[in-house]
Amino acid sequence: MDIKIELPDGVFDTQFPEAEFVGRMRELAILELVRARRIHEHEAAQALGCTRWELVEKMKAAGIASTEDLFAEIRGGLVDAIAARRKPIRRKDN
Repeated sequence: MDIKIELPDGVFDTQFPEAEFVGRMRELAILELVRARRIHEHEAAQALGCTRWELVEKMKAAGIASTEDLFAEIRGGLVDAIAARRKPIRRKDN
């Protein structure tokens, strides 16, 4: 896919090179596809040419929870629910 963006002349220079901007936009687009659940994390890591753990760091920086984080949250909720279920019910004596 090619995306074209109209920008004013003079936006890019040696301090803000076009190639770096293009690379960052590509990375953000891929991360957004992960957020939208349109591609899997392993596909994103492959597309970005990074390791799984580098991808997780990029996702965290973009505010995207990784699969491990989501599973940990679900696991924590289940543990809490099981613990609450095991507590004896206190009844008020009348």
